Amino acid sequence: MDSIITVDPDRLQQFGAPQGAVFCLVTNPELMGRVEIVRSGAYRDYLTVPMGEGERFEDVLRERVPEPAHVLAISPGTFFASPRPEDLGPRRKLMAMACNSTPTSLETVRHFLGVMERTSATEQGTFSDIFFDRLEQAEYLVYRDDRRGTRAILRHLEDGLEWNQQAGPLDWGEQQIVPSGEVSVLPVEITEFHEDMRLPLEGEIVLSGYPILHNGTPSYTRRDQARVHARLTPMGEHAVVARVEDGAITDLRADTPGAAPVVDMLNAMFAVDSRYRIVWEIGHALNTSLDLLPGNHAMNEVYGGTEGCLHWGLGLTPYTQYHLDIIAPGTTVYTDAGTRVLGVDGGYRTDRVAVAAPDPA
Repeated sequence: MDSIITVDPDRLQQFGAPQGAVFCLVTNPELMGRVEIVRSGAYRDYLTVPMGEGERFEDVLRERVPEPAHVLAISPGTFFASPRPEDLGPRRKLMAMACNSTPTSLETVRHFLGVMERTSATEQGTFSDIFFDRLEQAEYLVYRDDRRGTRAILRHLEDGLEWNQQAGPLDWGEQQIVPSGEVSVLPVEITEFHEDMRLPLEGEIVLSGYPILHNGTPSYTRRDQARVHARLTPMGEHAVVARVEDGAITDLRADTPGAAPVVDMLNAMFAVDSRYRIVWEIGHALNTSLDLLPGNHAMNEVYGGTEGCLHWGLGLTPYTQYHLDIIAPGTTVYTDAGTRVLGVDGGYRTDRVAVAAPDPA
């Protein structure tokens, strides 16, 4: 593989036309000579700005990024925190690759840059509009896994729920985590966590598919992260059925004997921190241009198969040590009237897995 990665701003559709802006790549000092910008477009200028360990992104924006600007952040070596709107400013657009919460190599960055270039902002905007239109017409949503005969209900119209859209074109003053393509629902604003708050979710859900284990800011080791993730990976072939009451998991059972290690690992996490029992996030992913990359990769989260794909989120960093996302291709989402909202009828898999080696632990 070529050791140099190229970023072509003209292929990143979410930004739209330059409109006199500067294109600014913010990355870690060790990547400064390994990630290059294609400078053949219509931007007023092209800048590469370093963000070193311990630096705050909002300080980098204020001190080194002009306005107007289209900003792409690629920071596998430094924890990235989304800036407040007042720090981003009214004349910047920001896309930030999710590449610090899981181990991210240069080849991983290359793979997901390709996904970003294939992602249609217009198609994602249309998908999101249809999604919300169907939700507005429904009294509740049904999350079904027909293979295991499970069913859970989300009363999505209850007051206080926070819906967050990371899809479609960006306007000035807006930001997205990329690759884009998710509509998520949480019981409170996306950066907050209160263990007494719950999603109005009841029934049985299936934890089966592809786990992503994100680290947060509390102390951890990559070795421990890899070990926990390895104990969860059997859910790729085996299913865990979880009983959910008032938005929290009250019971786990292995659908087949091969799922027993997953049940054991989840129960161990529950014992250490009971907040992992809370189904804190339901993510409705809609990036149909994404090929899953084998391994523990945060940017797999928006995998949408062919008709959208669900993922469940347990825990929330930095409040819990890890955040666990479980991509669940076997779950399909319907309205109470039986209209399919997300996923494939019958819940069978339509996943694509990239031919690429996972990053080393």
